[in-house]
Amino acid sequence: MIRNYRKCDPPTSALAGRHVQTCGCVKRHRDLCLAVVKRQPGLTAREIEARIGIKAHKRLPELRADKLVRNGPCRACTVSGRRAMTWLPPQYLN
Repeated sequence: MIRNYRKCDPPTSALAGRHVQTCGCVKRHRDLCLAVVKRQPGLTAREIEARIGIKAHKRLPELRADKLVRNGPCRACTVSGRRAMTWLPPQYLN
């Protein structure tokens, strides 16, 4: 099981992390993020979040650790206006 909280997080964060893992939210959110990356390669985390209405910034690195997505080039995010890394399916060629 993926631990989705840090050792230094307060106990309430650890409890919340365990809850979303056991209730299935983490898997659903990972599946949503992966679907968007496959459908629209090259989006930033904030752009993905804007499309699916959930926080993707924790799920995307988990997907990368499982080699289901990879990082693409950095560019200006259309949501934040800041430079951000993009997300691609592993087989996607730039």
